Amino acid sequence: MNSKRSLQIEMEGLTGLKSLVETYEEIAAQRMQKVRAEVVLARQFLDGLAQVFAEVRAAQAGQEARSTLANNGRTVAVFISANAGLYGDIVERILNSFLDYVAKSGSEAVVVGRLGVKLIQQRRPQLLYNYFDLSDDKIEIKELAMIMRYLLQFAKIVVFYGKFKSLVNQEVAADPVSGDSLYQPDQQDQQDQQNQHGYLFEPELPRVLQFFESQILTTIFEQAVHESQLAKFASRLLSLDRAVDNVGKRMQQLRFLRQRLSHRLKAKDQLGLMAGVSLWG
Repeated sequence: MNSKRSLQIEMEGLTGLKSLVETYEEIAAQRMQKVRAEVVLARQFLDGLAQVFAEVRAAQAGQEARSTLANNGRTVAVFISANAGLYGDIVERILNSFLDYVAKSGSEAVVVGRLGVKLIQQRRPQLLYNYFDLSDDKIEIKELAMIMRYLLQFAKIVVFYGKFKSLVNQEVAADPVSGDSLYQPDQQDQQDQQNQHGYLFEPELPRVLQFFESQILTTIFEQAVHESQLAKFASRLLSLDRAVDNVGKRMQQLRFLRQRLSHRLKAKDQLGLMAGVSLWG
């Protein structure tokens, strides 16, 4: 049976834990709002950049629309994980999708984030992959450039990351990032764009396309990282909210147990008092 002292110790511990979790929850909410604003701005920028690229690509009249970047003809799968925990189940769900794709496609693997390395060592220790570090809170230009230097040598890049849908719904996304997938218009779109503007290119068109393509691929990957950060912080916020709720329920149980114990001790004292009166009588 729980003693009054043990109940008090547990209650004090839970009070401190609840305060700590609520602090982490507030920090996660602030970071989520910040990243969400960045994601919205990046989406608008990417839409505009893609439109410019579309018009430049439309200038390739009569030419096959293909990537202008030199590549090795292979496919690489990129798992954007995290460096820390407390992100709910979103990282493991991304890992499941990533491992299934690599097993079926035989593509090369890249892992971003220390938590991803730890999970793969537990789940698929025989998997060969290249590792890159990337902050959970912000994107360092040097780290991003290092990753893209490696990825741009591949013909097809498939990025696995978490995508924010709502506060209670973060989905696993697997998006291809390659020159051929940047812009695939139908014939009507091509005709409309060719009739919309006329351009003179300096330097020559292939070099302009190559510049645009490399920059857009980098921007698309950076956007995937921002989307992943938003999904992870939302998942953490939801997980911490559930933790606060569970701690609150346990504290309510402890209050009930403490009250019942108090009544039991009072009843025991009264019985002892009555027994003493009977004895003296």
